[in-house]
Amino acid sequence: MTRLAVAWLLLVPLLAACHRGDGALQDDGFRRRLARGCGSEPDCLVLELEAQARVDRCASTCEEAEADLRASRSLVAPYRQQREARQAQIAAQRQALEAAEAERRRAELEAAEEARRQDEAAHAASLELAVAELACAQQGDAAACDALLRYLARADPRDERAAQVRASHEKGQQLIAERGAARERSREAAETRTAAPPGGRSRPRPAPEGRVCCCDGTLSPTCTYVKRGCCSHHGGVCACP
Repeated sequence: MTRLAVAWLLLVPLLAACHRGDGALQDDGFRRRLARGCGSEPDCLVLELEAQARVDRCASTCEEAEADLRASRSLVAPYRQQREARQAQIAAQRQALEAAEAERRRAELEAAEEARRQDEAAHAASLELAVAELACAQQGDAAACDALLRYLARADPRDERAAQVRASHEKGQQLIAERGAARERSREAAETRTAAPPGGRSRPRPAPEGRVCCCDGTLSPTCTYVKRGCCSHHGGVCACP
């Protein structure tokens, strides 16, 4: 009887070992820990990994292990979703910041380019104005003087250059007036030479019946004989009909 009892005692560990090796799950406390849940994503991931390992070790009657794996995954899912949502939010914020920075750089480049164009345009306008000043003040160029007049018409009252431009315009207008007067004197001299008698004598000669006829068909209102200045505004002196 004593020997039989000893034999049974020796078989109990073997039977227990065989029972553990057939793939059936033992009460290792996992389900109690699973029931308590987890307080963070790392803790839930540990439960999920352990549940996956229990399924991998299971050879038969694995429904409970697979159910435990699904339960552990359901614990991990909310944390994973929150983490992915935070990552998506961070990525969106980063993209927004990058887009804002790119827009800021683009605006700065556009502003710098616009400033460069304005500087070039202002420089070109300054050069053009200087050329117009020289042409008007030194040559009496009418077109250049007109350009100065247009500049003065739109110039700001605080424009320091306006006084210089005005002086150049006045010089040009004086040259134009002097040149016009010179042309008028030349024309009158030519008219006088045309009306002078043959032989080059410029002595005035009496007009027929005390009249001086102008080329526009009128009589000179001031001359009774041909002399310099007669009919100067009526086309010159012509023979009376």
